[in-house]
Amino acid sequence: MSRQETKFQVRAVALACAALVTACGGGGGSSATDGGAVQTVTFGFPGGGTVALPPTTTTVPLVATASGGGPITFSSNTPSVCTVSGATASLLKAGECSITATQPGGNGFTKASSSQLFVVPKFPVVIKFPNPGHLALDSKTVTLAATSNAPGNTISFTSTTPTICTVSGTTLTKVDNGLCTVTAAVATDVAAGTTVDYIPIGTALPNALNFLSGYKDGDTTTEGGGIGHYGNWWWCDSCDKSTTSTTLTFKSGSTDPSKETFWIFAAGLKAKNNVNDSALNQTGDTTNGPQIDIQENLKFNLEVNPEWVATGKNDIKVDMVLGHFNLKAGKACNVTLTTTFKPTVAAATVYALNFKDKFSISEACGLTGLDLVNELKTYPVSMLQFTQVAPMNGSKMILTGPIFFQ
Repeated sequence: MSRQETKFQVRAVALACAALVTACGGGGGSSATDGGAVQTVTFGFPGGGTVALPPTTTTVPLVATASGGGPITFSSNTPSVCTVSGATASLLKAGECSITATQPGGNGFTKASSSQLFVVPKFPVVIKFPNPGHLALDSKTVTLAATSNAPGNTISFTSTTPTICTVSGTTLTKVDNGLCTVTAAVATDVAAGTTVDYIPIGTALPNALNFLSGYKDGDTTTEGGGIGHYGNWWWCDSCDKSTTSTTLTFKSGSTDPSKETFWIFAAGLKAKNNVNDSALNQTGDTTNGPQIDIQENLKFNLEVNPEWVATGKNDIKVDMVLGHFNLKAGKACNVTLTTTFKPTVAAATVYALNFKDKFSISEACGLTGLDLVNELKTYPVSMLQFTQVAPMNGSKMILTGPIFFQ
């Protein structure tokens, strides 16, 4: 083979390789040869943005460099999804956006390009769908309402339990006893989001939400919440609280109601040095504790001793301390809901204390305009306190089983 034929074959192979490299492209760096030194283009991933709500448009910067230097130009391969102006991409709608960064070559370097392909998600819609609460099974319809962070986009309602309830437009019709499941959704070319409400109808009850399921030891619940008490114990070793895995017994040692209180914290909270509020966040909201949704009652199984019932002064004050924090007179304070009830019998009885009917805001921490239901739906229950309002020496409270909301 002549020297001239050999040179021709080498040149042909080089051109074939250059064509192959140009066809592959993408992925953050590629190059091509066309009569100069080979260079590569490094194109940083521009994805991560979502479509914005019109008339706003989401823009993202495009950054790429060529190993041979020189200016980079950008172009969109999917102009219906994204467009390019200079070094800025505009995201028009959800879909796949493909952009190519190109260095045209020159100054002894070949042309080179690199492409990026990324998904453009829809605008994430957050829907607030207030639960209408427990509904009587009757012929009255209920108008559903919801709001979102995407004003101007219609929120649609659908029932996934048509044997319990049906929905037409914004009108809910009750069909039978049970948990009615309704989905509120926004679904457009640029925005999407859903949320679900579970609405008890007739004899149906909301799902139970445990504050505690049992007791690990005398100072801790199964969930890891601390248990503590006030008490004048120095003269009476038998006056105290005690636990089994399923019961908590609190026995009075005085007739001073300021001392006959015990408290139980939500999971993960423990008091320091037996100071009841020291487990709560002292500089902001406490996030530990069950979050009330459609539950309506605080429920527990309580037994008291007959001698105390016989006095007719066996009232018990119950405090629900929420995670809602505020400084009051320079001191940490948590919003508290309170009720007082009288056990009807000494024997173990399940009590249901309704939030709306029984409780009131006893400590607002200097805040004004608070709404009890809104507080419960916004902040967790971080601590429960039980106080004997008029204790007698040896009066007892025995809690058995879980304490829960339903």
